Amino acid sequence: MASFQDTISTLDAIHPSQFSTDAERFEAKEAARRLLTRLETPFEQGWRLSFETPVLVAGVQTILDLGIWKKWMEADKKNPGAPVHLNQLLEWANTKAEPNLLRRFLRHIAALYVLEETDVDTWKPTPYSLSLGDTVSHTDQITKCGIDHTIPTGCNLPGFLKKYNYREPIDLTQLDNYRDMTNGTDFFATCAADPQGKGSSFMGLMTALRNHKMDWTDVYDTKRIVDGAAIETGKPLFVDIGGAHGLDTSRLLDKHPNLPADVLILQDTPEVVAMPIEDLDKRIVKQAYDFFTPQPQLHARAYFFHAVPHDWPDADCVRMFSQVAAVFKRGYSKLLIYEVVLPKKGATNLMTTLDLQLMNCTSGMERTEEHWARLLKEAGFRIAEISRHPRAVESVIEADLL
Repeated sequence: MASFQDTISTLDAIHPSQFSTDAERFEAKEAARRLLTRLETPFEQGWRLSFETPVLVAGVQTILDLGIWKKWMEADKKNPGAPVHLNQLLEWANTKAEPNLLRRFLRHIAALYVLEETDVDTWKPTPYSLSLGDTVSHTDQITKCGIDHTIPTGCNLPGFLKKYNYREPIDLTQLDNYRDMTNGTDFFATCAADPQGKGSSFMGLMTALRNHKMDWTDVYDTKRIVDGAAIETGKPLFVDIGGAHGLDTSRLLDKHPNLPADVLILQDTPEVVAMPIEDLDKRIVKQAYDFFTPQPQLHARAYFFHAVPHDWPDADCVRMFSQVAAVFKRGYSKLLIYEVVLPKKGATNLMTTLDLQLMNCTSGMERTEEHWARLLKEAGFRIAEISRHPRAVESVIEADLL
């Protein structure tokens, strides 16, 4: 029988490089989560959730605000894995900070393994801490969006549900936790009113999520869009509705790099469309559009929604899908929705987190296949096919007119 120290050594030796696929890594990570839950006492679990985590988030964000994570990431490129002393970290800060204030946060961050403590007042980075300084990954925006939106609304949610007799908040006009917290301003209005702050952190979170999740073009065979399509400059082929930074449109272009200009349309609100997008292919046309108003792109091959309908109650989804139905070319156009299709049993924690955060912030939800079928039928559509992938959180629903 292995000794206690052998067991600890075996656990400490497990590394992501050991796994042949990301699916295996994820399965091992979930096993480690189950192990942690078994090993923790009820007190330890409650303490981790309610006491360790809030001040960890506060520390991570404070160091982000000081600009230290970015400088650390840049220095690590020149000397990978090198320990850094507190004095150097203070020098990297973009404003003066008291040494012991920073030390206290770093101690906690290291105690929770976001950093590795190597000596007195000395720490090595981890992949996560380095990602906080890498603006391309947008990992930093996960923390910022949490502080701006999901953490305060999560604190408000129990009292909100109690006040309204534990009714499910599925009607944005009647039951909205975000409005309750802000005394009348909903999530999207808050983001629009502060595009460089709370709006930016939300857009950053969406980019981080899309970077993390499987590309929709690896779940759905995009030849079904291009093959047989009338591809002409100025005639819409693919309309990405609520497409934000255009990642999904860009991924379609990556699959079909010879598409001409002006056939790929990226639509979002005027505030989002006005934001500069680095490296967006000039062939992609940005267009300001409110998806509750008549769709200006007629007879496109595909009208695409990614992580948009789940923000809205059923009645609003029917309104947005009806605008697509009005410009659909029967037998040619496709409605594509890339979102979670909840299983009746065995939903992953990412699916359940998304579902509850949608309820928390927008009175939205993730839906089952049966729910999607009912919703689309009300808007005049039927599900033609659902493309799934074992490693994908979301599925691509393809719908046609009834």
